[in-house]
Amino acid sequence: MGAPDSKTWNAIGVERRHLDAIERPEEEMDCHYVILWGNRPTIVDREYVVGRYQRVVKPPHSLSLGCAGRLPATRALTPYDVTACVIKTKAALQLTDELEMKGSNSLHEHLGVSDEPLAHLLRLAVLEVDSGSETGCLYRESIEQALISRFLKLARTETNQPTSVSPLPKTLVQRALGKLADEYESDVSLTELAKDAGYSRSHFHKMFHLATGKTPFECLRDMRLEAARRDLLEGTETIASIAARVGFSSHSHLTRFFTRKYGVSPSEFRRANSVAT
Repeated sequence: MGAPDSKTWNAIGVERRHLDAIERPEEEMDCHYVILWGNRPTIVDREYVVGRYQRVVKPPHSLSLGCAGRLPATRALTPYDVTACVIKTKAALQLTDELEMKGSNSLHEHLGVSDEPLAHLLRLAVLEVDSGSETGCLYRESIEQALISRFLKLARTETNQPTSVSPLPKTLVQRALGKLADEYESDVSLTELAKDAGYSRSHFHKMFHLATGKTPFECLRDMRLEAARRDLLEGTETIASIAARVGFSSHSHLTRFFTRKYGVSPSEFRRANSVAT
């Protein structure tokens, strides 16, 4: 799957695909994606763990939603008959802000799910492509906005599908935590952590959460907050400077999470401990 076609769409790319059973190597996706499966069940071996494949059956007319990052290798055992759509990550973030969506911004993989509104929007997008995009820019942008909005609604929801995912092995948990501890000041990515452990992003995220009770981001955020707390106790560095150094984007960003975790703002925490000493 490639990047959106800027000649037709601003934020998405969509096309029908009819392929024989194929083997596709692992690749890095810089876009989110949606796949609408065809009229027959599709059987695929998917490499969730490097070197180990798991068989998956895609029901007819079901949808698969995925996030930018590592796309595991697959071996299709039946022909492909799909409608594939890619979504620019920047467009998804922009729409999240515009719609002022509440809650976590984490996106989750959903495989073989049913959602007629999203499937209908994909079909409309394909019809627009087939017509030579004669309907006009405003119509295409309306489809884009509705399609991305629906994708976000589904992808921001934790999947409730039965899963055989096991907790991440202790050695890999310690390795991931060690990397976070060593690099908490930098912009550590889920892709890096997952690749180092040998799993896809979504699989690693689930296994890590099962093993620790926290997401990788929550662990990283707590490490940064603890570093900020130590710095507030030990020095006279400005709060804005501490925030930037330990990995928060701003003074207010640090303050929001610090207050949520410790019950007081960084400035209140510093004043209270100054008085105490």
